[in-house]
Amino acid sequence: METREYKGLWWLPENPEHKVAGILYYTPGEELRLELIGSFDVQHPVGIAAIMNVKREDVIWGQASDGTFITLLDNGCKISHRGSAEFSTVVYSAREVAIGLHIDSVDEKRFFMGMARIPELSYFLYPAAVEQIWTDTEKGHGIYIKYEDPKQEEREVGKTDVGNGLSISLCRNASFSSGEFSFKPTFEQYTSLLISSIEPVSFKQLYEAIVRYERFLSLATLREVGYTELHLYSEDYKVRIGDGNYRHKPVIVDTTFHQKPSDKKIDRYKFLFAYEQISERYSEALKKWYTEDEQFNAIRGHFLDSIDYHGPFSYINFLVAIQAVEGYGRRYLGEEIKEYRKTLNGEQKKKALLNILTTVFSQYQGVRKVKQDTNLEAIVEARNYHSHLLPRKGQPLINMEDLYYLTDELRKVLVCCVLSYLGFTVAEIDGLTNSSNNELFQDW
Repeated sequence: METREYKGLWWLPENPEHKVAGILYYTPGEELRLELIGSFDVQHPVGIAAIMNVKREDVIWGQASDGTFITLLDNGCKISHRGSAEFSTVVYSAREVAIGLHIDSVDEKRFFMGMARIPELSYFLYPAAVEQIWTDTEKGHGIYIKYEDPKQEEREVGKTDVGNGLSISLCRNASFSSGEFSFKPTFEQYTSLLISSIEPVSFKQLYEAIVRYERFLSLATLREVGYTELHLYSEDYKVRIGDGNYRHKPVIVDTTFHQKPSDKKIDRYKFLFAYEQISERYSEALKKWYTEDEQFNAIRGHFLDSIDYHGPFSYINFLVAIQAVEGYGRRYLGEEIKEYRKTLNGEQKKKALLNILTTVFSQYQGVRKVKQDTNLEAIVEARNYHSHLLPRKGQPLINMEDLYYLTDELRKVLVCCVLSYLGFTVAEIDGLTNSSNNELFQDW
C-alpha cells in the first residue's frame, strides 16, 4: 500500500490554541504515524521536560495544508526524543483515523451512511454496468462499449433491513474517464457495500456493521476478505453545488487493526456461493447473520479462523475446527444429542464429545461432501491429546497427515453448521457444497 503524507498543524480538542506542526504518514490498513516538531505540553513545548511529559492521547485533531480536517483516535506515544537541535520531536501511533471531519470519539453519532469497496464483492455480484460488444461491419471488426448508469434504486441490489435502523445494499457502480484529449479512455465498474441508517450513527457502529458483512462474504468466498476503501458520510461534511444543492463528501476512515485485503488471485469458481445462487435466501440469511447471538459469536469467530490455513498446517488448525463443531453441537443440537444418547448403553453415554460429533455429522447425511465414515474416535483422541494434554489410551498418536485430512472433514461439517444456522436446508447445503470447486470440497 502506498503511504500518504498530510502536512499540517495538530492540536488537542481541549486546547485548540496550542497547535503543533507535523506530518501524518498514513499507510492504509497498516500505519498511522504522526511526527510532531514539538509537543502538546503547553508548559514545556520543547526540551527534556516535553519528552518526559508526553502521554497517550485519546483524540488528536489536525488540519492538513489543503484545509482538510483530520481526526486521530487512540494515540499512543510511540517515541519522543531530542537530538542536537533546540527542539524536541514527538511521534504518535494512532489506531483509527477520520480524514475530512473532526469527531470527539468513535462513539459520536455523526454519520448516516457508509460505503466500502471489497475486491471480492464485484465477483460475488457482477456490476453489469459496462458491456463490451464485438461486431463485424463493412469496414471490419468493431468493439462497442455500452455504459449505463441506472437510477440509484436500480443500482442497489438485495437491500435488507438488518435491525437497529441499518439497511444493507449491494451497489453496482461504473465510471468513465476520457483521459487527456480522449487518448486513453477508461471505464471502471465495481460492486460496493452500502450501509445506511435512519438515525445518525457512530464511526464504531458503521465500522462494525461493515466488518460483519466482510465475514459473511468470507463465508461465501471461503477466503478472508477486507476492504480497500471505507468512506462514511455525514450531514456535517458536504459542499454546495449550484443553487441550494449540496453534495456529501466522503470521510475517509480506517484502522490499523483491520483485516487486510487478500493478495491471492480471486477465483470465483472456488466460492461456496455467489449472490445469484442464494438470491431468494439472501435477505433472510443476512438478517440472521446480523442477529446478536452470543452463543454464535464464538462459533463464527472459530469458523472464520478455520476458513484457510495460515502458513504450514499445525494441530492448532485442528483445535480451532473441533472446538467450533463441538460448540455448535452443544449450543444448538442439545435435544438431538439427548435423543441419540437414549440409544446407547452406559459406557457409550459417557463419551460426551464422541456423541456430540456423531450427532452433528448425522445431521448432514444428505450432504454428499460430508463423509459419514469419518473416524470420529480418532478426532476425539487427537483433541484430548493436543488440547487437554491427556495421555493416549493405548492407541498410536495420529500423524500430521491424518490430522490434516480429519481437520478438513471438520471444516466441511462446520460450513454445513453455519449454513444451517442461517436457515439453509440440507438439500440446499448439498447443492452449494457439491457445486463448489473449492479445494475443500474436492474428492482427491
